[in-house]
Amino acid sequence: MTESPGKAGGKGVEGNAMSDHGNQPFELRYKTSDAWVQAVMADVDSFLSDHAHAERKVSGAALALATQNPRRPELVEAMIELAREELGHFKQVYQLIMRRGKELTYDRPDPYMKPLRVFAKNPRKQEYLLDLLVLYSVVEARGCERFELVADAFQDPQLKSFYQRLATAERRHQGIFLELAHLYYPEEDVLKRLDCILDAEAESARNCPVRAALH
Repeated sequence: MTESPGKAGGKGVEGNAMSDHGNQPFELRYKTSDAWVQAVMADVDSFLSDHAHAERKVSGAALALATQNPRRPELVEAMIELAREELGHFKQVYQLIMRRGKELTYDRPDPYMKPLRVFAKNPRKQEYLLDLLVLYSVVEARGCERFELVADAFQDPQLKSFYQRLATAERRHQGIFLELAHLYYPEEDVLKRLDCILDAEAESARNCPVRAALH
């Protein structure tokens, strides 16, 4: 790849070290419907199982980014920590499932991610890492939105508190990915890809079947 070296000597990308780029919010271009919230409330167990698999997959994706970019220490360190955190979330959701007397079900295809995978193909192209970082930032923003919605809807105080905490974590993860994009690429390129991916994500979210799943 021939990305711009960006600001590799600048601030880190974790926790309170996040620079202003990571703190700049962007708005999703499709608001999740009330029908989705109702579907989740009607089948919480299916939602929890799907959510567990989502956390597992994000952990794996973070590790893949780290191993694919060994010469980018800021990215490697951030992805190791994110993978550990997401794996911890997977365990926590699994424990919730078990306490409810249920079992983790098999993973199901994700219709939300399918059309977005176009941004995660061909690792030899110049924009591959940029596309992945921006895409993951937008996906984390969608997770934040939906966790806030279910936290508001849950009557169970344990589930409400749990998803409030997860929404905060997703918002932070959104910033980490966006900050990494700004670290390695010019701002103009990041904003251009963000505009494109926000449109694609909104279209995918709008067209997804309403079901008791994170996406």
